[in-house]
Amino acid sequence: MNKLLSSVGLAMIFATISLLAGCQLYFGDPSNSSGGGTGSGGPGNPPGFKCDGDAQCAAGCFCADGVCAEAGFCGVNKDCGTGFHCDTTRSSCVPDPTCTANEQCAPGSACDAATGGCTTTCRCLSDAEAVRQGAGWCDETRGTCMPGKDPAGQCTGTITCTTAGPRCPDGQVPLRKDGCYTGQCRAITACEAPPVCNALQHETDCLGRTTDCSTVYNGHGCTKPDGSACRVGDTNCMCTSFTFAACENKGAAATLILFGE
Repeated sequence: MNKLLSSVGLAMIFATISLLAGCQLYFGDPSNSSGGGTGSGGPGNPPGFKCDGDAQCAAGCFCADGVCAEAGFCGVNKDCGTGFHCDTTRSSCVPDPTCTANEQCAPGSACDAATGGCTTTCRCLSDAEAVRQGAGWCDETRGTCMPGKDPAGQCTGTITCTTAGPRCPDGQVPLRKDGCYTGQCRAITACEAPPVCNALQHETDCLGRTTDCSTVYNGHGCTKPDGSACRVGDTNCMCTSFTFAACENKGAAATLILFGE
């Protein structure tokens, strides 16, 4: 009979414990209620205890405005209520992060203005890599994929301004924004899409696009068979040297521009 009572008593104790939600199950030293830190007998502070971060609160709790608050245990995000997600390291529901700027979100996530929370996007090193993953551009400073167009400019787009673009180093093209050149350059390999042929300023870059681009050259010291100087449009000319002039779409221009000098 005593054994039966003992079994019933233990069952009632465990049933009572199982009904306690979140971090209210706590056996620590309540003397730490005056400040943060871990109680001497438990894994953290229970609700109402002061804290400096979630880690100082018991499992099932989070730190809200310097005080531990209860949100419940979890294994995955769907175990938590709206506005909360699962901190799997503590098996505890914690509030979704809030933000007003992308910089407040972790790399690989951006601030959603509609919800005020950080949403996962993807990681990247360039616009090209971001576009391949379905994003609009890459915030290289954060290594994060972003929607829309790069605010710094793009490698593609129609130019409607009369201001000339900058002279870029080999392997780079001028950036464009709102129909004008920005004055900055970007590596071709980092562009959101292949630049148009006439955006390629160097011979090696144009020669790398033989499927759709043609190199245009200036001929120097060019003469006809009778020894007279060649002019643009002349044929059967011999030139002493050539220099790269431009890159054009195939079939859009002649492959040689001749000068008589």
